[in-house]
Amino acid sequence: MVSTQPHSATTAEHSQPKRGRPSVYCAEIAMTICDRLADGESIRAICAGAGMPDKATVFRWLTSHEEFRTWYAFAREARMDELLHEAIEIADACAKDFGNIAVASLRINARFSTGGRTASKKYGRNPHAT
Repeated sequence: MVSTQPHSATTAEHSQPKRGRPSVYCAEIAMTICDRLADGESIRAICAGAGMPDKATVFRWLTSHEEFRTWYAFAREARMDELLHEAIEIADACAKDFGNIAVASLRINARFSTGGRTASKKYGRNPHAT
């Protein structure tokens, strides 16, 4: 006898939430990635989180979505500006405590190095400068 009821597995499949990482571009996820990037998280840490796409997907989105490329570039620039401000704060704090100059110098250099690699046009050393 043939049942007139829908097959339960088919019904269950349609009611189940999708599992796994998102791979289809989603502007909301893209903006979340950019917000977290601007706040100092690495793309590696962001992509390791639940509900986030993997790095390859993010880079694919960057190549195919101009809006996301713009947001991403702005987020990276905002982060580099923040690193510059952190370096200034570290240097200013060191003026009060000369015993930590070596540690402060290391922290400042790490920020400048990151800024130089990430935003070389804005923060990198100009090899042609005199």
